Amino acid sequence: MISYIRGYYIITVEGIGIERFLNHLIKNNIRVYNVKRVSNSKIELNIEKRDMRDFKRAYRGSNFDVKVKQKTGIPFILKRIYKLKGMWICALVSLTLLMLTSQFITDIYIQVPEGIKKEAIRKELYNAGLKPGVYKKNIDRKEIRDHIMLKFDEAAYVSINVKGTNIFATVTKKAETLKSTEQSNYCNIIAEKNGIIERVMPRSGNQIVNVGKIVQKGEVLVSGANTKSVPEVWASTFYEVSKSANYEDIIKRKTGEKKRVYTMSFYGNKHTLRRNIKYKDYTIDNKEYKLSLGNYTFPLRINISTFNEVKDVKIKKDKEKLKRELSEKSLKELEYIMPVSARVVNVEHDYKVNKNMLEYIVTVQTSENIAQVDHLSKAEAQQLINEQNTPKEGEEAIPQNPSKRPINDIRNEFENNKNDTDKKK
Repeated sequence: MISYIRGYYIITVEGIGIERFLNHLIKNNIRVYNVKRVSNSKIELNIEKRDMRDFKRAYRGSNFDVKVKQKTGIPFILKRIYKLKGMWICALVSLTLLMLTSQFITDIYIQVPEGIKKEAIRKELYNAGLKPGVYKKNIDRKEIRDHIMLKFDEAAYVSINVKGTNIFATVTKKAETLKSTEQSNYCNIIAEKNGIIERVMPRSGNQIVNVGKIVQKGEVLVSGANTKSVPEVWASTFYEVSKSANYEDIIKRKTGEKKRVYTMSFYGNKHTLRRNIKYKDYTIDNKEYKLSLGNYTFPLRINISTFNEVKDVKIKKDKEKLKRELSEKSLKELEYIMPVSARVVNVEHDYKVNKNMLEYIVTVQTSENIAQVDHLSKAEAQQLINEQNTPKEGEEAIPQNPSKRPINDIRNEFENNKNDTDKKK
């Protein structure tokens, strides 16, 4: 590598008595390396650029045929480049133009969610000054982001990233739930889980289910409730956990047959005295012995591997003990599954035996509030109110103006009763 940086010549020398010529070069402190014999009277060698003058002086007056085969190294490359002035001038101009053009935007890539038009975003970006040919350092991301979010109410955030000469604009849409539920206090009460209805306390809204009905998860229980007065729906729910285990254990028992294999290690080289192990199943016990004298430990180590033949033996477990263990595990898991507010009504234990497997089942019946709030949007709440105020067939619509309400309105009844009392007095 150093020779390549300094530059060197690959030279061929041909003649009789080449060895004497090499000795002459060495005596004159001329550095020669990579000497190769091409034929009996011809050799090839490398000489550094700085030793070429001394080599020419040593060569003068000799009868050898010397030729420069190749010039290699950075000095010769720079010399060739310097001669081609047009090439390096064009290279400098091209590099300058490349650096200048990399400071301007060439393409804009826009990513928008469903419901927002990409062409509308592109048009507003152009109006904000973000378009191809703009100088990158003149781009004000905050101003462009505020402009887009002001024009599009659906946009929650606009990210603008500059990568090279490209702009990547990503628009994030507002969540529909955040836009709708915050504007409404109305909700539906749905079933959080399956159960049998025990009682309903509809503090607000219209009760849909009655006591004794079996409901599924997600079913509407009370419609048109108010989030400030949430109803409660108590139902009988069931939780079941099953645990299974094998009541026959298989252990490996030694038969008494064993064979030993010795491995000697000396300075990392291992030598093993192998033996033919014909056991179908076995366990291995390894012991290592070191030879030491005082604080010095010799590099010799002996490892003894004992192969013990084993056979599978079945041992039956106590079923009653296994049942208790599985029951404790099931009840412990039920404690994590059941909510704290649930009231335990009944607990049933059962088990099944299938071949060597024992399956233990614990079923718990509880009473709990399964009401879950399902928020309504403003449009859904308005539609629900309209449906409730729409009169059924054969009924008259109740006017909003109190003076036009029917005679049997509660206020009219109260006034009539008051007049009757005054007359009696």
